[in-house]
Amino acid sequence: MRLQLSGRLEQQQVLAPQLILSMDILQLGVADLEARIQQEFTENPALELVDPTPGEATTASTSSDEETRRLLEIVDRWEKPMTGDRRQVGSSDASDAKHEALMNTADRPESLEAFLLRQLQMVDLDQSQKRACEMVCGNLDEKGWFIGSCEDLALCSGVSVKAIEQALQRVRQLDPPGIGAVDLADCLLLQLGCDQDAIEYRIVAECLQDLLENSLPRIAQTLKVSLGDVQEACDLIRQLDPDPGSRFVDTSHLGIVPEITIDEVGDRFVARLSQDRLPDLRISPACTAILKEPEVKKDVAEYIRTRVEGARWLIHAIDQRRRTLLDIAQAIVDRQQDFLRDGPSQIKALTMQEIADVTGVHISTVSRSSNGKYMQTSNGVIELRRLFTGGVVREDGKVASRDSICESIRDIVGAEDTNYPLSDTQLTNKLTHSGVKIARRTVTKYRERAGIPQAKLRKRYSA
Repeated sequence: MRLQLSGRLEQQQVLAPQLILSMDILQLGVADLEARIQQEFTENPALELVDPTPGEATTASTSSDEETRRLLEIVDRWEKPMTGDRRQVGSSDASDAKHEALMNTADRPESLEAFLLRQLQMVDLDQSQKRACEMVCGNLDEKGWFIGSCEDLALCSGVSVKAIEQALQRVRQLDPPGIGAVDLADCLLLQLGCDQDAIEYRIVAECLQDLLENSLPRIAQTLKVSLGDVQEACDLIRQLDPDPGSRFVDTSHLGIVPEITIDEVGDRFVARLSQDRLPDLRISPACTAILKEPEVKKDVAEYIRTRVEGARWLIHAIDQRRRTLLDIAQAIVDRQQDFLRDGPSQIKALTMQEIADVTGVHISTVSRSSNGKYMQTSNGVIELRRLFTGGVVREDGKVASRDSICESIRDIVGAEDTNYPLSDTQLTNKLTHSGVKIARRTVTKYRERAGIPQAKLRKRYSA
């Protein structure tokens, strides 16, 4: 009994790190997982890339002796066996090669600052003017608006206030229009580029709050112009971009890379793994060769075993991640066939527990697999988690998902008379007549979720 208990405890101690690693790997998005693999690859000499290029087996075999010598040199630097927390000191050439092999990723998008500086290179500026412009470009927020004041920037940079003011005017002339604005009105006026007598200019300069509230009759009264002219001018103003710098915000850190692709096979949709960006790894043959040596030192053998064990766990965790992700994605696809075929209005109510029951995994595994993982569909790139949605029971007993209700609201609003837009109460009544009994406050929440403004902001005016 004592031996059996000891064996169980030992087994738990062995399995626990593997389970922790598997859960950790599963919840990572593909970009974060690439970084994790790069770190492990650099630190663990037992990991090796599988070279898919044909005809290079000879090269790989001839380099095995060199790899063995490198491993032995690493081990010789340690007087005691290596533990999991200690870092190996490899050759710089080997590290550089591994780093280069794992850096086969897309370039990050150009930032707003870099875009502006590139334009300034084509402008004839002396060194002091260039420095002042660079200071201004470095003090724009994500919207592209100028932060702070010219006085504060001059004080911090040691450049004169006049030089900063002149630099700001130069930057405001660059693309995209609206860059360097100090507030919303300034941003819109920069893009309009019209004279001060134009009705569009006057609306922004004198009646911005009324514009934001869609109080067009009040604008017409203030400016003493026709309501039709105000409506036409406001339509033009609303085509402007209040955040001209937002398109340059770098979102690559989000790791939005679809790992699942949905194919239509016959009358069904099937999930498959997309082109895998992750490198194929294996345990280095040089490591196993060293372990087979009869004269291998004990500390060398212990070090190699530790590294091989870590490499084996990582390879297994990545493989398990692929299989689990595909199984869960296919279970979701099976449930959401109508959505994939007919669009968002046909999305079904679905819970993680349902998918857990189908796949035979814990609900936490479903959560880790769906969070931050994306699939490529005919309806665009969609996060797996988005396909889990609650809903409302219809009068016919079927369940209408939150997304389908949002789509229904969009359809109702799209067909409304814009001169008399529907209130949330009226939207509620129309949904009730269609079989979806729902509270008005819930309709308000769903309308806002769908990005639809309230009724007074949707109203249009005619002359």
